[in-house]
Amino acid sequence: MLRVDYTDTDRNAFDHWRYHYPEVRIMRRFEMLWLHANGKRTSEIAKLVNKTSATVRNVIHLFQDGGLELVMKIDSNHPKSKLEPQRTSIIEEFTLRPPATAKEAAHRIEKLTGIKLSAERVRVFMKNLGMECRKVGAIPAKADLEKQEEFKKTR
Repeated sequence: MLRVDYTDTDRNAFDHWRYHYPEVRIMRRFEMLWLHANGKRTSEIAKLVNKTSATVRNVIHLFQDGGLELVMKIDSNHPKSKLEPQRTSIIEEFTLRPPATAKEAAHRIEKLTGIKLSAERVRVFMKNLGMECRKVGAIPAKADLEKQEEFKKTR
């Protein structure tokens, strides 16, 4: 069992943040630390939080190495789109005049922001905005009413 000396302040922080932290992954970390501070073994904690024992040990080591600050930090490789800072202006533009195609959207985004992206990257960004590409339907030509009536009679 990993031996860590938790202070009462640490225990109170774990108890508070395991329910009130805005990020779910961090809340789980605080749950693991709270359980460990209350005498549970890493294998028991792993079963309770549905994680591996290695994950539980990593969280405990994070706390030992850097305290609460390091536990609250998420190091993940989730690349952000270059368009993220202009998200609201793009939403406003596309809400007023929705683009017909991803290619048109890419062109309008380039004019609006100066950032050139492929149609596929724009399609992914639009999907993240909650927009979707729709198939464009053909508009039928003008109907000849006389031919329609004649067709109905012969049928």
